[in-house]
Amino acid sequence: MVISHQYKFVFVELPLTATTAISKELREMYDGEPFLHKHATYRRFLKTASPEIKTYTPVSNIRIPLDQAVSMYFKYKNDKELGELMLTGKNKKQNGTSLRLYLSIRRHKKRAAYVLNNNATFEQYFFRFYKSPYSDWSVLDHKKFEHLIRFEHLAEDYKKVFTDIGVPVRRDLPAANKTPGREKTFWSYYGTDKAKRHAKFIFGPYMRYWGYEFPKEWNNIREPWHAQLLFNLLNIPRKFYWKYLM
Repeated sequence: MVISHQYKFVFVELPLTATTAISKELREMYDGEPFLHKHATYRRFLKTASPEIKTYTPVSNIRIPLDQAVSMYFKYKNDKELGELMLTGKNKKQNGTSLRLYLSIRRHKKRAAYVLNNNATFEQYFFRFYKSPYSDWSVLDHKKFEHLIRFEHLAEDYKKVFTDIGVPVRRDLPAANKTPGREKTFWSYYGTDKAKRHAKFIFGPYMRYWGYEFPKEWNNIREPWHAQLLFNLLNIPRKFYWKYLM
């Protein structure tokens, strides 16, 4: 999380939505400074901030989760530094390590090991690790935010959003943390009807929540009837975790 007292904004860093590039730019160019931890939720911010700081304008990002899934697969597959870290990192929770960070490392370690040890394709990875309808902690508060940057229009939205809240944006957003190995659009990695059907089950409710649409070429693939029901039910314990345990 990045905060600016000069321009009175708080940038909420939702994972895997280009927040690394934006937070770096805000710190270097626009009086931004770290607040809480990198992926702190807006709920956590409201619990700890002073009454004055609570009035600061919240800004955050969102991203099509199908793109996010492909990006993470290629990070596991081609990012040697990340792969070595995940394969050699410790399994046990260390003193001072938050539950959130511990669970995240354990999840990434398991997925990286599967991809690297089995030379797994994206589709193999997708079916193995995506079992239930996707959600993230943007469903807690992000719809209350007046200013959201969509990853699909990153450069344009970044400039417009921060200009609108009074930041004198002086240059285009520099690229950072690019995913190695991706050569095609993310849609193309869901190439079979089986993968498309599973993607609609996993991502359909979240896509609908944020107003995203699947390609017209996918119209013949129906979302399973129970996807929305599971999404709603699973978000009950997920929201509890995001609110009180992160």
